[in-house]
Amino acid sequence: MSKDFKVQMTEILDLLGENIDISRSQHEAAIKRYEAVGDWLSKDDSPLYRFSPRIIPQGSFNLGTITRPINDNDEIDVDFVCKLERKPSNWTQKHLKEAVGDRLKQCKKYQKMLKDQDGGRRCWTLVYAEESNFHMDILPSLADNNLNELLDEEFSSASELNVDKLAVRITDKEHELYQSETDSNHWLKSNPFGYAKWFFQRAISLDNRKIYLKKTIDPLRRYEENKLPLQRIVQLLKRHRDIMFSSGEYNSDNKPISMIITTLAASAYNGSDNIYDTFQYVVGEMRYRIEIKRNHKTGKDEKWISNPVNQEENFADKWLEVREKEEHFYAWLDRLEEDANTLKSFKGKGFHVLNKTLAKQYGREVVQKTFAEYGDEKRGLRELGKGKMQVGTGILGVTGKPILNHNFEGNCQYE
Repeated sequence: MSKDFKVQMTEILDLLGENIDISRSQHEAAIKRYEAVGDWLSKDDSPLYRFSPRIIPQGSFNLGTITRPINDNDEIDVDFVCKLERKPSNWTQKHLKEAVGDRLKQCKKYQKMLKDQDGGRRCWTLVYAEESNFHMDILPSLADNNLNELLDEEFSSASELNVDKLAVRITDKEHELYQSETDSNHWLKSNPFGYAKWFFQRAISLDNRKIYLKKTIDPLRRYEENKLPLQRIVQLLKRHRDIMFSSGEYNSDNKPISMIITTLAASAYNGSDNIYDTFQYVVGEMRYRIEIKRNHKTGKDEKWISNPVNQEENFADKWLEVREKEEHFYAWLDRLEEDANTLKSFKGKGFHVLNKTLAKQYGREVVQKTFAEYGDEKRGLRELGKGKMQVGTGILGVTGKPILNHNFEGNCQYE
């Protein structure tokens, strides 16, 4: 496979990833809103003020792998941790959960925006439906009072960090001790910030790690137009899943969860800066990153996708409870591998074929937009006399046979 083909496929996939990413305005709106929520929770007159509440992004927003919904009318889901440094000694999970919810309800605007006045299983959800299609999941949690320093300082170095220090204790209505246990050491543990550190250590070369790790846990996370290859790969995988499970052929409630996709992709990532090569390699490796392990609680062997910062946690634990979850995952992985192989056989078929192929995998509108933008870019190369066609490939590159300037749109549009 020619070098120019890989370069051009990388350019197209990167641009496609950019077009399925949320926009700068959506990103900035999210920051503005969670800053406002954080300010409200931590005001001097807030009952939570003495516990130093802080709102911190988690999940795909923090990892830079968030994707926009297929349909513009669907909501963008952004996850946050509401971290308290301490609590009264007699507080249970229930007390902490309700304290955060009660403070939100003291603001008439937030009270009306709450999806459920009693809160969800773990989170409080604010729905910004009137302003835009956006909702914010807020997870009440308790953390060591030096977590702020760990987030602000330790992540600026490339040295290994005991990620357990970044863990938080969370509230969960289904936990058997939800209403009774006051010792937070017996509450459920979660470690979204340790996971973020692991993800970026996988995504970033050692030489750049000192510069970049400081950005991985940043409450004021800046919008990134240029993503790391691993971030783009995860976005493409999640979009492929969303398209497949939007057709009605499968039960979308049991589609593969993003945490599994992200973990398998990051585990498989080989450090390449070529998105096309990386995509092909990651897709080919994901199946082999799933282990079979003995569950010590049940005594049974089961499919296991380990939480990289807590090897005792299995992200695929629901597969035994709901068989359709496992079946749907492998149906998606089979389709993904097949589609990745299709891209390998693209050589010589022309842009209109690639356009239609990618449209089936990632959605017609976003792919059409991608090819139109890519055509504009390459038209500029031709006008400068730098565009050359690779003989027998139909691919426009910088090496090969010079071509005349012409309207590129014919190869970018659907027939």
